[in-house]
Amino acid sequence: MKNVILLCGIALACTVSSAATAAGKPQPAAKPHAVEAQQEVALDDLGKYIGKRVTVHTKFNTTRSGVLTRRSKTEADVKLDSGADLSIPLDSIKRVTVPIAPPDPLFQKQPESQKPESKKPEAAKPVPPKPGDSSAKKN
Repeated sequence: MKNVILLCGIALACTVSSAATAAGKPQPAAKPHAVEAQQEVALDDLGKYIGKRVTVHTKFNTTRSGVLTRRSKTEADVKLDSGADLSIPLDSIKRVTVPIAPPDPLFQKQPESQKPESKKPEAAKPVPPKPGDSSAKKN
């Protein structure tokens, strides 16, 4: 009976000890979601991207993402991901980027080391004419 009480006491002490050390450790940070590839767009070409998703980086070190709804000579309007409409003066924009579609896996080039070896087709050998066959007409 004493052995059972001793084992229970040791198990309880180990449980309390591990819980205390786990509480003192910081939780691992959540993995950030994958960042999609971006391509920078000239402000003059911004009108081509109306209705498309854009990310606007301003001179005030802010970044806004959403759908470009309008572009005028002085400002760009973006419907933010939160649903709010935002007008950004063009002179405060440092750069604008748009997402790049991932490459189609069906059309990716394989590295030379992974390409299957293809046999080159053999050149067709000319067939010798049969006796009596000729292309010239006989009269």
